[in-house]
Amino acid sequence: MNIPYIACIFVLVAFAEAKISGGPRGRFDKHLNSTNHHVSARHAHYSYHPPLRIYFLCRHCSNFVAYPVFHGLPPTYVYKYREFGGRFSELLTGLSLYNLGRASAEHWEYSRYYPMKADEKCCMQVVDRKHSEEVKVPCFILSTFVERSPESFLPDPNALDISSPQIDIRPFLPHDSSTLKVTRDQDCVLWHNNTLDKHRYTVPCTLLIQYSDTMKPSGIPVYVWLPSTLALVITIYMFCHCCCKRRIKKESVPINSGLIQPRDYCTNY
Repeated sequence: MNIPYIACIFVLVAFAEAKISGGPRGRFDKHLNSTNHHVSARHAHYSYHPPLRIYFLCRHCSNFVAYPVFHGLPPTYVYKYREFGGRFSELLTGLSLYNLGRASAEHWEYSRYYPMKADEKCCMQVVDRKHSEEVKVPCFILSTFVERSPESFLPDPNALDISSPQIDIRPFLPHDSSTLKVTRDQDCVLWHNNTLDKHRYTVPCTLLIQYSDTMKPSGIPVYVWLPSTLALVITIYMFCHCCCKRRIKKESVPINSGLIQPRDYCTNY
């Protein structure tokens, strides 16, 4: 095997590894700026760029109010909500980040754990003057809204860490391709229901949109770059293979392929 062929193989392996390991900006990538405590994180084709605070002016307020922001690496379910799309994608992304921000503003070592219950059910309603819509949500993204007893903050091995990257929210992903147009007249009503009682919490929907806007599009979607990358890798491989095969075939043919008749020059003398 010659040197150009080996070089082509190394180039293909390195290129494919760089792409498949995460694609354009596909791997988790954090950087910390000590001047403003800004942390950004990239995952798939969205990146998280949190401000120090989110300032929001509600419909009936005269001044802006500062809201807490989560400055760690967002868990995977936040990206899932944002990437999945659908009618409530932005609102659920914003709600997840808002809940994480509220938890980080409290005693994080306790507030990030949520004791789940088998009989609890949660949902979010988008309500305005004309109509309302509802979507089911996992109760842990309402963890900071649910009233908890002092005993619930004690260490519990069965409690869920809301910042865990292992949380699976696929059963709660809404299968709707349309996008909900959010206006300032809408309220997002959060419901936490269990066997004994019901609790209701109201949040301006536009506030959740501001939280969702901290997730910026970044890079090219996997379903776009992966087929293109595979096609490019196969094309380069076939080109190198054909070039090397032609060169080997050319070198195997003798320079003088015709039959040379020997002459007895000595008989001329």
